[in-house]
Amino acid sequence: MCFPIFSAYEIFLDATVYIFGGISHGKMPKMKTIISISMLFLFLGLCVPTPKAQTITIGVPEKIDPAQKYLFYLHGAIVSQMGAENAVSKYYGHYEYQKILDTFASHRFHVISEVRPKNTKEEKYASKLKRQIKTLIKAKVSPENITVVGASLGAYIAIETAYKLKNKRVKFALLGLCSKYAVGYYGKYRGKLRGNFLSIYEASDQKNSCKEIFTPLNKKARFKEITLEMGNSHGFLYKPFDEWVLPLVEWANG
Repeated sequence: MCFPIFSAYEIFLDATVYIFGGISHGKMPKMKTIISISMLFLFLGLCVPTPKAQTITIGVPEKIDPAQKYLFYLHGAIVSQMGAENAVSKYYGHYEYQKILDTFASHRFHVISEVRPKNTKEEKYASKLKRQIKTLIKAKVSPENITVVGASLGAYIAIETAYKLKNKRVKFALLGLCSKYAVGYYGKYRGKLRGNFLSIYEASDQKNSCKEIFTPLNKKARFKEITLEMGNSHGFLYKPFDEWVLPLVEWANG
């Protein structure tokens, strides 16, 4: 048991008065008393809480905790184009990249994310992500405890990763992916995608349902879709709104 800080402070004051007050009156405290007080403060020092381990990294951590839940976050194109601090759309406002990472970390995920360079090739980055996921699995992390969240262009990478990985237990959340172009392009993967998929889109956005990509559904895949009605179009994924974060977290923890 650790003493409260306020109580420890009072003990320190009392001890100081006792020791130095005794000396000033010509009475040296007994050595046993001094040692006891010293041991008390050593004990208190050991009880000071240490800072929490970092839960956001740009890659797979060197020390992998098999019991931890890991979440890869793949941002939208604007972050690569303008940088994490300056990613501002005239239509949707500031892309709150860091706040999104912090929000997921607050839900006890170890978040893995980096700002991708401009003109990053989706397939090439998906191969990198596949290797990172396999590294976690090799370190005994359960595939069910690995979630890939892709927002807009990041969702393109997420779906490419799923196709390459072919693991029915890893989770993939696709935010604002399915434009008419995306649905047509990923038609080549119909019936071939494996994994546990969650699609989230805003009803007022031009990027809508992804059901067509997952029809027919592979026997080694699961698909769920959530339609939001926030009225902020593609801007829903620019900030960590509860409307999409909370159901995603619940799904990822399921």
